[in-house]
Amino acid sequence: MVSRGQSAVLLWIALALFGLVAAVLPDDAQALPAFARKYNMNCTACHTAPPILNTFGQRFLENGYQLPGTEDGGITGKKKLGDLTLDDVNNYVSFRMVGNAVSNWNFKQQNPPGTDAGVAVNKTEFTFPESFTMFTGGTLTKNVGFMVELGYDTSTGSANVERGFVSFNNLLGHDVAHVRVGRFDVGAFYSYTTVRQQLNDVGESLAGTGPNGAACGSGTFNPCTINRMGLTPSALATKFFGLYDRTGNYLSPYASSLFNSGGEMGIDVHGRPFGDWFLYQVGVLNGANEPTGDSNKGKDVYGMVRFDYAKSRDFSASLSGFVYLGHSNAKVQTQDDVNWNRYGVSGRATYKMVDVYAAFAVDKINKTPTGVAGQFDSTATGLTVGVDTYVTSKTMVSLRYDNLDAGGMINERQSSSFVGTQVKHFLRNNIAVFVRNDFNLRKADTGSTAAQNLRNAFFSGIDVIF
Repeated sequence: MVSRGQSAVLLWIALALFGLVAAVLPDDAQALPAFARKYNMNCTACHTAPPILNTFGQRFLENGYQLPGTEDGGITGKKKLGDLTLDDVNNYVSFRMVGNAVSNWNFKQQNPPGTDAGVAVNKTEFTFPESFTMFTGGTLTKNVGFMVELGYDTSTGSANVERGFVSFNNLLGHDVAHVRVGRFDVGAFYSYTTVRQQLNDVGESLAGTGPNGAACGSGTFNPCTINRMGLTPSALATKFFGLYDRTGNYLSPYASSLFNSGGEMGIDVHGRPFGDWFLYQVGVLNGANEPTGDSNKGKDVYGMVRFDYAKSRDFSASLSGFVYLGHSNAKVQTQDDVNWNRYGVSGRATYKMVDVYAAFAVDKINKTPTGVAGQFDSTATGLTVGVDTYVTSKTMVSLRYDNLDAGGMINERQSSSFVGTQVKHFLRNNIAVFVRNDFNLRKADTGSTAAQNLRNAFFSGIDVIF
C-alpha cells in the first residue's frame, strides 16, 4: 500500500505541476470545441462539465447535431458542409487529449502457475496522456448529421475508427424518429453513459500463455491471468470470468461491453413522439465485440426507454431502463456459443452544481453449455453510484462507488468493491487537470486474486479538448 509519506509526495508533485500550468494559461477560454464555435456558444451551453452533457446538450445530440427544436442543417451553423472553405474547418473538427501524466499502482502481481505468486508491485510512472482523439461532426444538410471519431492509443500505438455514422433526423415529423447508421455509441442517450464520465476507465493488466507459448487473448481460447484489475464502472463491465469473443480472444471481466461498450456497428431509431418527457430507442447490431462484419450471422437487438422529469434551470432528473439480447455473441472455454444478455436501469438527478447518477445491470448467459455445466455461474450483476459537484466555480470533486458480483468460471471468478475519488480543476472551459485516487474496499487476500490484490491506485493528468 502507498504510505502516507509517498502519497503526500505524489500529491505535492501533482499540485505543483498543476499550479505551473495554471500560471501560464489565461483564465478566459479563447478556443472552444467545434460545435460551440459553429453555433457561437460557450461550452457550458451543452455541458455541466465536459464531457458530461446537460439537458440542452442531450437534446442537441438526439437532434443530430442541430439545435434543439430546429431542423436547421448547416444554416444556423453559418454554412453547409458542401460550402466549406479551409477557414471553416474549425467549425467541424475538434481534438481531445486525455490521460494520466503520473500513475502509481500498489498491487500484488499474479504470476503463472509453478512460479512465485503474490509478488508485491509498488511503482510510479510518468507517462504521456494515453488517448488522443480527433473527431469531425455536424450537418451535411437539413436533418442529416454525421460524426467520425478517430482514436489513437499511445500505450499500444494503435489507431482506429471508434465511431463513424450518419443520422437522418426528424423523420415522420419533428422529433418522432431519428435514425443512426454506422458505428456509434449505443448507450449515448442512457442516463449513465460509458463515454461521458469524469472518472475515465483505467485498464487491467493481463498476462499468461497457452499451448505453444501463445499469449492469452490471441484467438486461441487461452485464459488470461489478470495481474491487476481494471477500474471500469461495474454496471457497464463484462462481469464474467472465462468468457471469449467468437474468435477466441479472452474478454476481460473488467472491460466495458454490450449496451454501454462504445462504438458498435448497426442501426438504431430513437425519438420523442409524446413530448420531452419520454425517449425511446431500439436498435440492431452485428454483435458485441465484432470489430468488423458479423461472424455469427446473427444480430444483437436492444431497446431502451427514458423518462425525463423537472427540466427546470436548477433541477433535472431522468430514469432509464434497457434490455439487450445477444445472439451467439460470446463463447465459453469449450468453444460453444452462448447468448449473452443484459438488463439494466439507471438514473440521474442534477440540482444546481450537484450531479448524482447510478446504474445497475444484470448479465445473463442463456442456456449454459453442458461442457461447463456446474462450473460456470451464468448470472452476474454490477452496481455503480457516483456524484460530481463543484466546490468552486472551476473545481469539481467526484466520487464513485462500484460493486461487481462476478459470474463465469466458478474457480476463477472474484467479486470486487472500489471507491474512486477525483478533484478536477478547469483552467479554462476546455482544459482541466485532475488528481485521482481509487481504493479497494475488500480485505486483501494475500494477492491471490486480481479483485483483491489492488490496494490503491493514484493518478494525475490532463483533459484537453479544442
